[in-house]
Amino acid sequence: MEAVLDTLVRMEADLVLIQKPRELKEKDSTFSHPSFTFIRSEEDVPAKCWIVVNWASRCRVTELKEMTRDCRNHVQVIEIMPLGRPTITIAKVYHQRRDGVRPAQ
Repeated sequence: MEAVLDTLVRMEADLVLIQKPRELKEKDSTFSHPSFTFIRSEEDVPAKCWIVVNWASRCRVTELKEMTRDCRNHVQVIEIMPLGRPTITIAKVYHQRRDGVRPAQ
């Protein structure tokens, strides 16, 4: 993942949306990068998605955790406030049926 993030730094990407970033037994702290802040799921709960924000971004990014309660880390919602532009809200959803249940719903 580090090589991908290095490329995205060169491309001046503001955000990176990552799906299934870790395996069941891996800790969230396994991945890091000096140019990015990771918005991660709860520790000890398998992550289904991460949002990664470039330190050089001129956007202010806020995670809206109140919108993702009881989703078992299948959803992340962020609010992006670019300088001088309207606010953007992005919902990242890992939508997969498990045992007849869709936690993202």
